[in-house]
Amino acid sequence: MKTLTIAILWSISSIVHAQPELDIGFKGGPNAAIQAENFRVNRYGFSGGLSGDLQWLLIDRLLLGGQIELIYTPRGAETIFEGEHVGKLREHYVDLTVTARPEARLGWASLYLLLGGGLNLLVSASRDDAAGAGQDIIDGLHRIDVAVLGAAGIALHLPHRELGPFRLGTIFLEARHDIGLLDVDTSGGFKNRTSSLMLGFSFVVGGRPSPTTTAGPAK
Repeated sequence: MKTLTIAILWSISSIVHAQPELDIGFKGGPNAAIQAENFRVNRYGFSGGLSGDLQWLLIDRLLLGGQIELIYTPRGAETIFEGEHVGKLREHYVDLTVTARPEARLGWASLYLLLGGGLNLLVSASRDDAAGAGQDIIDGLHRIDVAVLGAAGIALHLPHRELGPFRLGTIFLEARHDIGLLDVDTSGGFKNRTSSLMLGFSFVVGGRPSPTTTAGPAK
């Protein structure tokens, strides 16, 4: 018990005294959205936005941090009834997410996870019928959804180069999936599910580059 207590206190002390590294990232890519019903099928779009994450080096090449994001995400569904296309729902959200970000740095590359959730804020929504006529339906929808988010990514660290107060950070590719916990429609029965694949790049603000982040790919 005493040994465990000492180990926990040492870990906390290491995090407190470690110099954090702040990354600002920009990301975007295709997404597939659905609302959980048999007759509503995937609707495709493009998500994008920015993120900021603060990380601390724990031991050797393992880091732990937190990330906050502001992402534009189109959602909705194509509506199919008895094999016929009868319309589509288009909903535009701004997602504010907060996640934990564990990361392992492997030379010039990193593997990381995003685990958390946030608020999805509905900005506009419309329904198109089979003939393509549109109707604003935002008044019949909940304006806020609560979602859980999971993601996995790989980042490639760029050569050390100063750009004023910033330096080059990484280029990265991540796969994401979020699950809405609240019904979209005020009458109930539909929940958002969204998957996306995002490509992005980041800049580092402050902090000292570790030896694993300053070198490019080995030749």
